[in-house]
Amino acid sequence: MLDFLPLDRLPENLAYLIYSIRQIETVFDLLLVSLTYFGILILVRRSQAAVLLRGILVLALFAVGVSALLQLPTFTWVLRAALVLGLIATPLIFQPELRRGLERLGRTLGFLQIRPTELVHRVVPVLLRVTTNLAQRRVGGLIVLEGTTELNDVIGTGVRLHADLSADLLETIFQDKTPLHDGAVVVREDRVVAAACVLPLSEQALPEGMHQGTRHRAALGISEKSNCLAVVVSEETGAISVAENGLLHRDLDSTELREYLYRFYDPLQSNSSGLKGLIAIKRSNNQRIRSPRSPRAAVINSFGLIATFLTAMLLAVATWLIVANQVNPPQTETVSDIALRLTNQPKDLLVVSDVPQTVAAVIQAPQDVLSALTPQSFRATADLADLGADVHRVEVAVTSSDQRDRVRVISVDPTALDVELQPKASQVLTVAVSILDRETLPFSYDIAGEVTANPTQLVITGPSEIVDQVARAEATVQLKGARNTVREDRPVILKDAAGNVLSGLTTDPETVEVTVPINQRFNTRDTAVHVVITGTVAPGYWISNINVDPNTVTLLGPPTTLEEIGSFVDTIPVDVSGVAGEIVRRVPLAPPANVSALNESGVTEGSVEVTVSVVPQQGNLRLTVPVEATGLRQGDTVARSPSSVDVLLAGPLPILNQINADNKLVRVVVDVTDLVPGTHTVTPTLIFPEGLRTTVVPNAVQIRIERPTPTPEPTAPDAG
Repeated sequence: MLDFLPLDRLPENLAYLIYSIRQIETVFDLLLVSLTYFGILILVRRSQAAVLLRGILVLALFAVGVSALLQLPTFTWVLRAALVLGLIATPLIFQPELRRGLERLGRTLGFLQIRPTELVHRVVPVLLRVTTNLAQRRVGGLIVLEGTTELNDVIGTGVRLHADLSADLLETIFQDKTPLHDGAVVVREDRVVAAACVLPLSEQALPEGMHQGTRHRAALGISEKSNCLAVVVSEETGAISVAENGLLHRDLDSTELREYLYRFYDPLQSNSSGLKGLIAIKRSNNQRIRSPRSPRAAVINSFGLIATFLTAMLLAVATWLIVANQVNPPQTETVSDIALRLTNQPKDLLVVSDVPQTVAAVIQAPQDVLSALTPQSFRATADLADLGADVHRVEVAVTSSDQRDRVRVISVDPTALDVELQPKASQVLTVAVSILDRETLPFSYDIAGEVTANPTQLVITGPSEIVDQVARAEATVQLKGARNTVREDRPVILKDAAGNVLSGLTTDPETVEVTVPINQRFNTRDTAVHVVITGTVAPGYWISNINVDPNTVTLLGPPTTLEEIGSFVDTIPVDVSGVAGEIVRRVPLAPPANVSALNESGVTEGSVEVTVSVVPQQGNLRLTVPVEATGLRQGDTVARSPSSVDVLLAGPLPILNQINADNKLVRVVVDVTDLVPGTHTVTPTLIFPEGLRTTVVPNAVQIRIERPTPTPEPTAPDAG
């Protein structure tokens, strides 16, 4: 639950945020969130909660930075828990500020603005009457009119009244010798909230010639802390002054004071008469007094607005990170096997160095985008534009072809390549055909005609220094004992003068068709060897295979005689009478007169090696065999059920014939040595000659063993 802020991935997520700024949606999103936070901060910046908010932000930034840099698991867990609690507590802590801010927003918007006309008519005449009477009698007074910033802290320092606003009440409070005259009166709307309140004193130096009075310093101090309006009546001179936004406006008459009050309570109404007020105020240069530090205050205020907006942007970034991590977090993954392409290669130059076919890249993208990415979603390129003939270090660039603005490429492996470029050259060569195994051609066959390649010439292209070394273009072919014309597509091999194979070149075309015409000699004929068999093998046996080595020979003789022979030549007869097993004999051939038998090398072949395999015939036999019991004790009787079983035998016929002649060669035996009296189900043991396959039906029998009870011996009679 607490893993809403990815502190361990904070650096890479920030980097992805900076990368995604290229998307107009991201910029607009961050801008709206920043403006929202900026408005909230502006609403609370003059309140007491602003100090608390600054402390929370500073502490949170420090904690997040430490956790992201040092990777402290326990501290990170505590920080996440604290942030969750902070989010829950924020509406409670800033509830008054949020409420006032919404009220202020409602008043600011023109179509929702509330014109407090009735309040102005009730308050302004009373304040004008009180200040005029106090000024005439030179009675000091300090009245603070609360603005949108509540003055609860100031109210707490005085005496709470919560009375209706009236001139008599205010004049009574400020009369000398009364308990409440020393301090400020706070007025909220049309009610006197408190009297004898203590205000913060301003540290600004008052203008020369002006008495350094506590009332005026207090009025300036409270106007610097809030957006209130402080009305001061000097006890020494009876002059009326107004403090607003850190500025003191002095020596005002009733008309000018009315303008300030109207402008404070009703900004829209004061717009129509604001020009008059400004003209009236400017009529006397001595009547409006600015603090000597007012330019500095303006600069400080500008810097404050900038700092507030930067803080709002920082909060917007933090919000983006949290929301992105929860909804669609950016993930980092390595993508391999991205096809590498060389782009903008000069037409007159060639790449002669080894360039990898693929590269790998570490990329970052949102989870939903990352799941759909494949190596084909990326394009890796090395730009060779404006490069000359030399070795160059070229950077590898990887871009995403799918949703490019949402995929960030962090690193590429390799990041750069060493590419050597050389001038491009071409040459036309005639293709030479080379036969690698001419000796495998049988004696009776010969190459009849010219060995050709189609096309006869080709164009080779490549780096000039390698093209200049080419001395021969060769296509090789293997006959492999062929007896017909060989026709194959073969690649072309380029060699230098020393016969070394050259690489790094291309040929057009890449292969050529090689033709090797092969015909049989006029006075020869290839025939198979036929083995002549005589006699009869042993009973129960048969000839399973006859093998001849060599199985074909070449006959050399007159063409007419060869035509009469046919397709095979006989051997002298091989006698197999009574043979059982395998015989191997060297048997002479019996060709016609004037005809010689030759092997593939052209050497006279007078005989061949004949192997005759004589194997037993297979058969089946069924016997009924009695069940024998062995291991009986003396006196025991045994009953068998069934007393005999059927035995099925399969195998060589000679062995089956022996068993048929003597049934005792097959026995079914049950060993009862370890059996106690009673009935038992036993699997019998079958005894039979080797080399047979057997089946016993049934495969189990019941054995009942009975043993006689021993008779007790008689006892001797008692002698007594």
